[in-house]
Amino acid sequence: MVANDLAHELARTLKESDEFKQFLKSKEKVMSDANNHKMIREFQLKQWEIREAQMLDTEISEERLQELERLYSLVSLNPAAREYLEAEFGVSRMVNDIQKIIGEAIQDAMPIGFEELGL
Repeated sequence: MVANDLAHELARTLKESDEFKQFLKSKEKVMSDANNHKMIREFQLKQWEIREAQMLDTEISEERLQELERLYSLVSLNPAAREYLEAEFGVSRMVNDIQKIIGEAIQDAMPIGFEELGL
């Protein structure tokens, strides 16, 4: 159970990190303003649609890309929205780094056949 204990300790450490606290603070600020919340939500949905299309190797229209750029311009001009996205990115980067470290540590435990995938 040592690994589970460390995982719980890691979770507590993440919640107490400056990055996570900043994220929660900026999220609360965005959520308290309906316009900011709507803008962020629209931007993230459009971003997700494009990411999904890229993963599926689907052609992305110029119109969709321009819409994402337009939304990004609006978000980047708004200090609260920009702060939120930067804080969200910081937390995501931290979690991705942790996942990479764990993945590298257990790469020998991958099921047969997955080693060629480089996961």
